[in-house]
Amino acid sequence: MKLIILLALFAYAGARIPIENCDGIVVHNIKHEPQILKSNISSPYQLAIDFNTNTLFFSYSSSDPDKSFESAYFNLKTNEFGIITGIQGGFANAVDEHRNIVYLGGQDGIYQFDYETKAAKRLKVTDHNIWQLFFKKDLYYSSYPDEHVYVVKNDQPHRVPELIDTKGMLVAIDNLDNIYFSNSSGLFVHKKIKNYISYVGDYNVNGITYDLNGKLFFSTPDGLYYIDDNTKQVEKLTSIENVYGIAIEADGSIIYASEDNLIRLRPTKTYCFNNEKKNH
Repeated sequence: MKLIILLALFAYAGARIPIENCDGIVVHNIKHEPQILKSNISSPYQLAIDFNTNTLFFSYSSSDPDKSFESAYFNLKTNEFGIITGIQGGFANAVDEHRNIVYLGGQDGIYQFDYETKAAKRLKVTDHNIWQLFFKKDLYYSSYPDEHVYVVKNDQPHRVPELIDTKGMLVAIDNLDNIYFSNSSGLFVHKKIKNYISYVGDYNVNGITYDLNGKLFFSTPDGLYYIDDNTKQVEKLTSIENVYGIAIEADGSIIYASEDNLIRLRPTKTYCFNNEKKNH
């Protein structure tokens, strides 16, 4: 199945005029214009979209000297923005799309978001300081500062067996149940069928997510990337400076976080000859 993002991008290809040496952001040879969704938020991290409500969840650095981070939401349809109350040091976000549950990670454990009250309720799962959350069939999380990766089953955390002997800051599961994880040494994958860990590349991953089809994307401080879950190859989508995180909307649109903005990339009718190398 082709990516939704590819279908959306190439749908207009016939109407575009090829232009060499385009300036700006180019994804799959199509020039994109940045649209600022939310500005004046410091260091937005850990983006996650609830496709059921089209709501983006993220964390950002708090201006309150008594707090380190805040959890927040932004409705991509109505532009409603709000700070989530009831959570200590909210830093991580994940969504169970099938059960319509939004999970939040704080400095003292895992919380659940309540859409009616716009508040978070702490779950009796763990008291770990949560660095990242990821949901794929089960809820996964990484702890800070020990960088251990856990999976929650029957409301109990368990170290992910395949990653017992390694550290992980960010973790993601692809459609073939391969486990991608990053640490200070780069990006790695534990391949389920062969049951071993292999090195993907020297990527400084600061955000990892999936699209509506479960395809994986990640960001580094200098660009946006896609992982082909069939070939396990990494494709660089585009170079952007000062990226803090990435999310993919249901229609395939890319959202990324800059130093103080949330930005959507909107495709234009300009087709470019892009010199980006596909594999890095």
